[in-house]
Amino acid sequence: MSNPVKDRASDVPQVADSAPRPAPAYESLPAQKMRMARGGAEVRTIDVCLEVVTPILGGSSQTRKVDEIDVIRAPTVRGHLRFWWRALYAPTCATAAELYERESRLWGRAATDEGGRSAVEIQIDVSKAAALDTSDIQLYSSKQGEATPGAYALWPARAEKKTDKPAAPRRKPGTRCRLTLKVAGTEEQEAEVRNALRAWILFGGYGSRTRRGLGSLKVIGDVDGWLPAAATRDGLTNLFGLDIFAKPERKPGDVPWLGGASLHVGRRADPDAQKVWTTALDWLKEFRQGTSGNPGHRAREPDPTKTQPQRPSISNWPEADKIRHIKQKTKSHKPRHNATPAWPRAGFGLPIIGQFQKSARDGGYHDEPDGFELRWRCGDTEHDRLASPLIVKALPLANGTFVPCALWLNRAYPRGEVILHGEAQKSAAPFDRLVAPEDTPRFSALENQPSLRRAFLNWLHTNYQTTVVAP
Repeated sequence: MSNPVKDRASDVPQVADSAPRPAPAYESLPAQKMRMARGGAEVRTIDVCLEVVTPILGGSSQTRKVDEIDVIRAPTVRGHLRFWWRALYAPTCATAAELYERESRLWGRAATDEGGRSAVEIQIDVSKAAALDTSDIQLYSSKQGEATPGAYALWPARAEKKTDKPAAPRRKPGTRCRLTLKVAGTEEQEAEVRNALRAWILFGGYGSRTRRGLGSLKVIGDVDGWLPAAATRDGLTNLFGLDIFAKPERKPGDVPWLGGASLHVGRRADPDAQKVWTTALDWLKEFRQGTSGNPGHRAREPDPTKTQPQRPSISNWPEADKIRHIKQKTKSHKPRHNATPAWPRAGFGLPIIGQFQKSARDGGYHDEPDGFELRWRCGDTEHDRLASPLIVKALPLANGTFVPCALWLNRAYPRGEVILHGEAQKSAAPFDRLVAPEDTPRFSALENQPSLRRAFLNWLHTNYQTTVVAP
């Protein structure tokens, strides 16, 4: 064995230089910084607790399905947040290429040699899953029972007797979760993600049919920084840190914007989210197919021979008469509009699918056209889908109440025209043609209006005295 190292002066054994030394004592250490990758940006965490206050329809990876295991899915939430990020920040991008680059850098894209991973990670912890509702959708009150609350939004979930398809399941209100977003980016990117989350909570929802108020949200616990104290332009500007409705200098394209959008809210707030939601939904229902008001000032005329006046038969909108002209079915029901095509309700979204009442018991209109579908085309290509620019829902406030709102997003119509499927050559008409040349409007709300957006909002303000937050 070798002798221990000795001090030559005192001959006292010493510890060898290779032995471990105690770590020096520091008064403080630098704060730990979380990163998704070595050398990457610092991770910033956003955390909020949410409750779903109206029924959830869809939201899973399959149509007409509610996920019974992954109750609130991260991919679905990511899709909603991306939409609202675009609505907020697309106006600041000069080109589509710039928008794509900026969005994909934050929210991710298909992987390339330069990467593609999202800078935003989403974690969802569900604390309560509301029960499923598999009952059928009752569109109208009848001897069989009362109409399903929100049936005007839920009708796609109804059972289909001809195909023996059961009603689509919905999740009842009450699901609760904690949403955690981890943003590996700059302070500016974190602010953008926060604003996208705020917009989703206020104007969006979870699942499908969110533009008709389904899957609406509220914040539970600490609402500071998430909800406005009042549904006013100033209240929303203070919340977002910018005027989200400021009109951009350039014209919109296919991407819906909040900049330049219109927002109307009801005059009364209420803690009952479902009551407020159905109020907003009834605004749209009344405009499209309502019977209240004086003749000429309502969407339809009630048939005095019917026992259910809420199911009128004579529309003051022009679409039915235009189809009768095209299909040459004008004998049993003489049209009140001329033959020039006009499809004003296409501005609420496409497709529009409907059918005529052909029973002889209802006035003898057995020679009516068959079922129809309104679509749109660009060139020779037909398209059956066009999302509505209008959102009607319950908007949450910081004091725990809700106000009914109608938000019309700023979006241009696509290049093309509206058509009756199967009769494209005879039926083509431009978007936003409310009244055909030399025709007489039967619904006064359409008279002398430049667009469906303006027609609806003017009608809404006049009939329900809504507060105009953004024009």
